[in-house]
Amino acid sequence: MRQSDAGAGAVVETRMKVPDGDAVQRVWAVAAGGGPAVAVVEVGNEAATAFAAALVLDAPGATLSVGPTGVDVGGQPMLAWDRPPAIAAVGPDAAKAVLSADVGVEAGSPRLGGKGRGMAVMVWPLPHTARLAASASLGRGTPPPPSDLPDANAVLRGWQTHLDRGARIEVPDEGLTRRIERNRRRWLGRTGRMETADVAELSQLALRLDHHGYHDDAEIVLDEVAARWTTDAPAERLTAFAAHHELTGDHQAAARYTEVVAEAIEAAARVGVAVPVEPVERLLVAAGQDRAARDLRRLDLRPAESSAEGLRAELVADHGDHLVVAPGFRPAWRGGPLAVYGLPTRFGPVSYAVRWHGARPALLWELDSRPGQGPVSVKAPALDKSWWSDQASGEALLDGLS
Repeated sequence: MRQSDAGAGAVVETRMKVPDGDAVQRVWAVAAGGGPAVAVVEVGNEAATAFAAALVLDAPGATLSVGPTGVDVGGQPMLAWDRPPAIAAVGPDAAKAVLSADVGVEAGSPRLGGKGRGMAVMVWPLPHTARLAASASLGRGTPPPPSDLPDANAVLRGWQTHLDRGARIEVPDEGLTRRIERNRRRWLGRTGRMETADVAELSQLALRLDHHGYHDDAEIVLDEVAARWTTDAPAERLTAFAAHHELTGDHQAAARYTEVVAEAIEAAARVGVAVPVEPVERLLVAAGQDRAARDLRRLDLRPAESSAEGLRAELVADHGDHLVVAPGFRPAWRGGPLAVYGLPTRFGPVSYAVRWHGARPALLWELDSRPGQGPVSVKAPALDKSWWSDQASGEALLDGLS
């Protein structure tokens, strides 16, 4: 068997070798309108030889009922399909029953079925190119049949559109590219189940979303953090709120979060944790809270060092007075194309690309500076220690790796 994923893991495909080809299973999840989230399981025959495929629903102790459109568990619809099985059995001996059944029974007229406890087994014949699909409820509510839900290709297109809203990162490492997309999909997915996370986890989630350019999603998470009114994790909360302001320049959001930021400052002062003093001060000034900014300075809080980590720390550094591109350039990337488009920084979104002329890297860059901002020094010390520019855009042939 071989398993792979597509669309940053939005669809998982498992292939099993059978005579003259493959049996292929695809699994994905979708939101079913106002109903429950739904998992779709699709099995297809990509072999020249026909075979039968079985779905087993295991619910120890529960009463199951197999009907023409699906399975109920304890009276609750749990599984739905568009095409009834040829054979179905319910009860502890369901597997034995279907294996001993007449497999020549006409599809659509189940030989076995009804009600029973513990297990339901359904079997479909699958000739060459045929497919069956079933939708399983992941919560309370009736799952729609698969034909009423987006198929695998639609799910892939939807997720790609969602992912493309953020910064675009191209690295000469296929495995790393897949991890970037998989992590982004996981972060975006977590915005739909924030009730299971504490404020420290939510603050970290908002920070990651902002670092990758998903500012609207980050704001949804920050609104949840602000609504909790807790004294927990003051440093994490201040880091997330300050980073959102630094990376978006959104003064309205800064003003909206002023009260919760002030509360977090008080909590940080009580427990003596390090906080990003300068970014928080800039947030307060942007929100028109000059007095609060002065009070922050008088508290003499311990300033936190830059917490840059992960891939973004390798692609850009903006915590100083200048903008550093590719600060963590990996030796393994040498000779390969590296490109970043619209990566948020506190100076504005930056795009750059590294191309190679023999052993020498060529850097192309463009900084979309915010209104009223003066010139910003751009540096690339990992590629050329001595090079810098105060131009918002340009290209330069650098000396080479330091």
